[in-house]
This record gives sequence, C-alpha cells and structure tokens, in this order.
Amino acid sequence: MRTGIDPLRSRPARARPPGIWLAALALLVLGIAVPAHSTRAAEFGANPWIKGFTDIYAGILPTALGLYFRNDVYHYEASAERTVFNGFVQLGVEQDLTATIATFTYITPWKILGGTYGFGVAPAMMAADVNVGIGLPQITGPLGRTFGPFNFKTGETNLAPGDTGIIPVLLGWHAGNFHWNFATFALAPTGDYSTKQLANTSLNHWAIMPRVAATYFNPKTGWQVNGSAIYVFNFENEATDYKSGEILNLEGNITKNLGRWGLGLSAYAMIQTTPDTGAGARLGDFESRVNGIGPMLTYTLGDPKNPLTFIAKYYKEFDAENTFEGESFDIAVTAKF
Repeated sequence: MRTGIDPLRSRPARARPPGIWLAALALLVLGIAVPAHSTRAAEFGANPWIKGFTDIYAGILPTALGLYFRNDVYHYEASAERTVFNGFVQLGVEQDLTATIATFTYITPWKILGGTYGFGVAPAMMAADVNVGIGLPQITGPLGRTFGPFNFKTGETNLAPGDTGIIPVLLGWHAGNFHWNFATFALAPTGDYSTKQLANTSLNHWAIMPRVAATYFNPKTGWQVNGSAIYVFNFENEATDYKSGEILNLEGNITKNLGRWGLGLSAYAMIQTTPDTGAGARLGDFESRVNGIGPMLTYTLGDPKNPLTFIAKYYKEFDAENTFEGESFDIAVTAKF
C-alpha cells in the first residue's frame, strides 16, 4: 500500500544521483519476474500486501508539511486449483475482491537520521465473492452413453470493513533526482472473519511489512523509474492454528510524463520464502509465488504545487504456483489537504 502522497511537492537537493542506482532500479523493473526454484502459499492463498500497489513516485516523500490523502478502488479476479480456507482444503476456488482503501498520511516537521518523518493509516472497505467446487469430466458408460461433465459449486458474498493498514514509521531522503524512503507497515485484523464463512474480509492475523522504495525522476525529460521491496512477516491465525510463511514482494515501474499525462509499464513478483506451519497447514509447506505485469496511465490537473493526480493500473498475472492467478484493476486519486 502506498502512502497517499503526491511527491511533486517535494523539494529535491542539488546533488546528482550515482548512475548505478538508476541501473539497479531499471534491472528491478525489467527483470522482476523471478524464476521458480521451489513450490512454497499462504492461508487463503492471500498476501497481506496488495500485489503491485507501488506506482509513481514510490520513493519520494514530500517535504511540505500537512495531511495527504489517497483513495484506491482495487479489484482482483482470480482462481486457484486448491487452497486452505478456515482449516479445510478447498478445490476449484474462484474469487472476486473489490477493496476501497483510503490512505491518510501526515508529514511532520521532525527529522530522523536526516530524513523527513511521516506516519499514516489506511482503513478499507471490502466486497468479497468466493466460490469453491470441483468439476468432473465427461464419462462414457459401458453401453456407449456419455454423462457429464459435472460441476459442483458453492459460494458466498460479503460486504464489510477490511483489515486496517497502520504506518507508524515513514522516513524519506533525497539527493538531486534520486529519492528513497523506508517505511514500516502493520496490518491489523479489523475486518469481518468467521471460520464458518468463505467470503471473509479479514485474514484474522497481524502482519508486519517493512518496505524500502526508491525513485529516479528527471523533471526535464519526464522519465521516472520506481522500485520497492516489501518483506512480510505473518503472525498466526489462532482460529485455525495456521501461520503463513514469510513473503517477499518486489515491485517496479518505468513511466514517461507527457505534459499532464503519464504512461508506464509496471511489474511485480511475489515469492514466499518460508513454509507455512501449524496444525491448520493441511497442505504442508505449500509455498507460493506469482508474477504480474501491465500498463499504467496517470493524469494530473490543477495547481502544479497542489495537484490532483489520477492513477489507473492493470495487471495480468502469470506463472502462479500454489496461489491465485488472475488480473487486477486499480484506480486511485491523490490530493493534499
């Protein structure tokens, strides 16, 4: 999740960034799909971090004090051959999730380690539609008659608050056209959850997610390169005795600004690095991974010193193992109060 900040208000220093940083960011964006070495998936096949949430100006933290706002409408459609829901193995799972995430970030006058300090919170409202089932192929009997195919499905929908993102630490630095920040995110289980329902809007456990992000932005040419790495530490879901493994998220994009418009390409990789554990982990280690790539379009209007920025992203996932694979849409708007 991003901080809801429009970095065009940031005041960069004069120093020029070393070229090695730009090269590293470009490699992250262009080579973000990591080849599989093992099959390591979290409970519900879910990742506490919203995959591909990083976008424009990811590494820039404004120096102007005040309250910044970002609202995302995120939609994800995907399916998985199997996953664990509420302590039971479910087959043929399909899900449609729509989340409205309002991120409030406050930039303070305080400096820590020479960096600008901010903090924030990101409550969410979610609509979930989950279907599970199994399909049987066509069967030919001994007399030549055919039966099927057969599909057995059950589903559930839910509209309720989701889990809440908390950002206690957000530190940003800059040097010329190069900007970077460090943040610590926590996901609090404030959503709706029951072991008796399929369409939960909560993971029912805490997660801690440190993130590093960097941006190279040249205002003269309009080119920018963004990259981030987020490492997820999951806590146990005590209702199911399931502890999902740790997850590494790599995200990046390259964007070209054309006046008020911006056009870019974004990509991400999610790699589970440690196995699932606990009595509820009925599929064993069940470690997961998936990649995504897609276009991004931005539009900025109003005063350049206090603009309103719109962001639209689409991702198509591929090479999924032990998790959901599908597509996502995200439409966001950012502003400063």
